[in-house]
Amino acid sequence: MAGTGPTETSLEDSVDGEGGGFTEINIVPLVDIMLVLLVILMATSTAILQQGQGEGSGFRVNLPTGSNSDELTSVQENLVVAVLDDGTVVARGASVSEQELSALFAQEAQTDPNRLVLVQADEAALHRRVVEVMETARKAGLRNLAIATQPEEQ
Repeated sequence: MAGTGPTETSLEDSVDGEGGGFTEINIVPLVDIMLVLLVILMATSTAILQQGQGEGSGFRVNLPTGSNSDELTSVQENLVVAVLDDGTVVARGASVSEQELSALFAQEAQTDPNRLVLVQADEAALHRRVVEVMETARKAGLRNLAIATQPEEQ
């Protein structure tokens, strides 16, 4: 009696006829790799721009502590200039020379003479260098200057 009993299936019936390949693409390893890359991107992007460092500085500066004063809420509207402990001046994420800094300040003064120049000086930076940067801004026509500090811990 043909066809009335249980049918037998073999392993060869479930495999494609061309050497046993799969019929679907496995995307799990691709998703795993993309998630790892996303985590790495998120971790490095937060390390580049630390809290309170302002847009464009991209450098970690150990700010001196100061009293509780007016806090700036919109750092993006300000021109942030960092003075590192070795005297290097960083503006808009790049190290600049004295001439480039003067040109940048002159351009900002033409655009908006009331723009706030926020100087983030490392606590180990020489006071003379910080004053030079502020004088360069003043000579370019920028009168609204501030020095960034971190609040005192209580």
